[in-house]
Amino acid sequence: MSELKKDYKEKLVIRACHACMKLTESYQETERCLHCNKPFLPLRYFEKIHGFKHKSWQKNFSEAQDLEEKDLIKGLFVLW
Repeated sequence: MSELKKDYKEKLVIRACHACMKLTESYQETERCLHCNKPFLPLRYFEKIHGFKHKSWQKNFSEAQDLEEKDLIKGLFVLW
């Protein structure tokens, strides 16, 4: 019975687009708004920018489970 229970809770990233103000929900940071196609930069961009040369662009967008409240931009992001 204990094998069926999981302590792991999936986090969900909810982001408001700063261009069209529509909401997008995902289990990782979104690269573009699903409504107006506006491209986004990854959270903590200025800390990650030095690694962009060695990684593909998509690898800089974090999974929701790797994010914390302090990583978010207040007013645009929510972890649920």
